[in-house]
Amino acid sequence: MTRFWKTLFVVAALVSWIGGAFAQDYTGLIWQQESGGDYGALNTNGGTAAGAYQITAGTLANLGYVQHTGGSRGSWSNYEWTSQATSQGVSSLSGFLTSSAGHALQDEAFETLTSRNWSALSSQTLGLAGQTIEGVSFTENGLLTAAHFLGAGALNDWVAAGFDPTVIPQSYLDANGFSTHAELQAYLMNRIGQASGTVFAGGLGGFGTGGTFDQTDGFPGFGAKRPILIREIPPFQGERTTLGGTQ
Repeated sequence: MTRFWKTLFVVAALVSWIGGAFAQDYTGLIWQQESGGDYGALNTNGGTAAGAYQITAGTLANLGYVQHTGGSRGSWSNYEWTSQATSQGVSSLSGFLTSSAGHALQDEAFETLTSRNWSALSSQTLGLAGQTIEGVSFTENGLLTAAHFLGAGALNDWVAAGFDPTVIPQSYLDANGFSTHAELQAYLMNRIGQASGTVFAGGLGGFGTGGTFDQTDGFPGFGAKRPILIREIPPFQGERTTLGGTQ
């Protein structure tokens, strides 16, 4: 069994306790959006996002796999691996990216974070599944990938504000290379639309630019809405074109 199908099998096992939202194609969707499924991918543009799911050091710290030792939160040199990771055979960034134990840890971190994101989505956000807004068909997978990018808290804020992107802090734009909230809006809507094969038609109070924003096509993002991520040196994740090789 290939790692891809093994991962999908493990993810599918979570369906029974997160309301069926974790369809088997979700992992493939995130791989496409984040790294193309490259477990050795590493952001080389100033952030700490690493692996197939482009998980930042800040997110891994929140999940208990690493701990910050001081200094900039945007440098891997300022983190050390905890017993939670070393007990599973991962004690370095290189091991996280290149070893079978590291790949398994990436899968585990992704599954845990996605489950947390799903549990944190508001009833208002969940109620969007099945609706079509400005040409975009919202699905459970679409909501999950938006939470993967913004964090569940920021996604809930965006929905509660009637899809007004200005409720999303400027730090999110700076970290992900967006010049305006309109660019962020178009990217976010098209990211959601990728799950259903639909494209943003523009609108939503004039914030949307319409169509796909080419400069950020495939631009990844990860993590819950929390200060530890905002304090990283932008950009947190980096486009797939900035991802370096295996370390």
